[in-house]
Amino acid sequence: MSPMHAEFTILLYAMKNSLQLGVTSMSFESDCLQLVKLINDEEDWPAMASEWNEFIHLLSLFTVFSISFIARERNVRADLLAKGARSKNSIFSHVDSVIPGWLAHKANIFILN
Repeated sequence: MSPMHAEFTILLYAMKNSLQLGVTSMSFESDCLQLVKLINDEEDWPAMASEWNEFIHLLSLFTVFSISFIARERNVRADLLAKGARSKNSIFSHVDSVIPGWLAHKANIFILN
């Protein structure tokens, strides 16, 4: 799986989880500029046609949806959460505004402006 394909798969997962939590107004951010451009410009993406169809379906369930680019340097907290989850060497899923206790210390090292 290419990095962009992986990023798109994770976006679909986050969209599904948001909808399952009843959240239909969401702003997503990604450090994958190419993905953000493809979505915002609605470019053809033949290699991922089935994922694109799923995206369009999920998008139709949101009342407000946006996706924007965030530079990796400004995405320190999310990066730390991802690395901390991977270091547990187990399947981990978390969609919430509250950081799990076992990651809280690492994630709160940096205060984002």
